[in-house]
Amino acid sequence: MGLMDELKQEIKNTGTSKGKFLYFKDGSKVRVRFLHEIDDGLKVPFHDSYALGINVPCQELFGRDCKYCGDDELRTRNQYAWCVYDYESEEVKILMYPVNNCSPIPQLISFSETYGTITDRDYEIKQNGKGQNKTFSIVPLEVRKFRNTKAKPLSKSALLKYIDKAYPAPEDDEEEESKQNKKKGNKTQNQSAKNKKYMNEPEDEEEEEGDEEEEETRDYEEMTAKELFKLCKERGIECRPKKDKEYYIELLEEADEEDEDDWEEKDEEEEEDW
Repeated sequence: MGLMDELKQEIKNTGTSKGKFLYFKDGSKVRVRFLHEIDDGLKVPFHDSYALGINVPCQELFGRDCKYCGDDELRTRNQYAWCVYDYESEEVKILMYPVNNCSPIPQLISFSETYGTITDRDYEIKQNGKGQNKTFSIVPLEVRKFRNTKAKPLSKSALLKYIDKAYPAPEDDEEEESKQNKKKGNKTQNQSAKNKKYMNEPEDEEEEEGDEEEEETRDYEEMTAKELFKLCKERGIECRPKKDKEYYIELLEEADEEDEDDWEEKDEEEEEDW
């Protein structure tokens, strides 16, 4: 796969991030109006390597340190960008190409020198062929005043913003690892906070029911006289305070037997009704 095919794949993968740029297809014809002169275009140094999968603008353009400058494994070449009005999409686009045999720039420079300007007429640009075999044919149309007063060239800062978004520098493995570790750290913190929340929350109903059953079936002998007295009061059993354990245990066991008899009678009545 050639570099152009790779670039096309990148365009496809990045979706609308390159939607502001004007691209051509084999046999396609596009009518444009240049919104500023050739001299007012923007020079964009690019670092690229097909083997390394790198094709990025110099990061110094965006006020960042560029780790690609001075790298002998990378090629550095200039691309040039202009703002044009695309009649088909009816919006301002960015026309950006390097200077080579597969570029429309040499012809555009020639027309600019011939007419003394590039902005006094529309141009029809047609691409023939694909990849490194493509060529461009450009037809200058009649001189005509551009009547779309709303179509204005982008500022330099806006141009750089679109270029930076469309051709982002690949992240270092260390940067990617740092991001992944940060995500893992946030996930661990969230899980810890969640665990802490669960620890502070009351136990579920099944556990509470189990505790209640334990309290009901625990041995009266393990309870103090005061606890037995309190339990008698909670169950509505008449008793005297400040008695020994045996006194309260006897009352509680008698009440248990009565409750059990009542439940057995109730079960028998329900069976008869059935």
